[in-house]
Amino acid sequence: MIEIINAERRYKSGNGEIVALNKISTKIEPNELTVILGPSGSGKSTLLNLLGGMDRSDGGSILVNGEDISKYSDKKLTEYRRRQVGFVFQFYNLVDKLNAFENVGIAAKLTGGDNQVEKILTEVGLEDRMYNFPNQLSGGEMQRVAIARAVAKTPNLLLCDEPTGALDVATGNKIFELLKKLSKNENTAVVVVTHNPEVAEIADHIIRLRDGNIMTDERA
Repeated sequence: MIEIINAERRYKSGNGEIVALNKISTKIEPNELTVILGPSGSGKSTLLNLLGGMDRSDGGSILVNGEDISKYSDKKLTEYRRRQVGFVFQFYNLVDKLNAFENVGIAAKLTGGDNQVEKILTEVGLEDRMYNFPNQLSGGEMQRVAIARAVAKTPNLLLCDEPTGALDVATGNKIFELLKKLSKNENTAVVVVTHNPEVAEIADHIIRLRDGNIMTDERA
């Protein structure tokens, strides 16, 4: 479980500062699809970066299974990102010279799960495409490879930043359905940052941000 307690993040801007997150508090549970909604500049990506250990808060606590990652050393934070967090971004960041199986295999080696690559690619619907290279795959298929690569680390936390931003609506909906399915894996929490309010229909937990504040925090 993840508990965010009075987390805040500020950035200097000229002679003043921008409050990206204003002492927000919420809980993110495993086996749930949590969707963070809000317009540009609302604090969505800042919150995602704090959860993923890519940035540090200026106050408050971020407890992951009881440990405050905001107090981690740089070394321990790197290990946290490597072992416990999977990342999926809008752009797929696949290695062009490696096929789908090999792209996922790189991540699987980090946790010794090399023998699970075929199973994971099958789970995301790529059992017939696992030996294709990125230039032989559609946008939706490449995003599925990116998701499989993140899942191959067997993360406790799967963070997705606008994962359907480069896809058409129909393909994007299929990706969200896949993320919903993956959120039901044991001990996995899936958090999706998006500006698309339609995703709320399939979410278990919806957090709406505006100007660094939580406006609503609801569970289905």
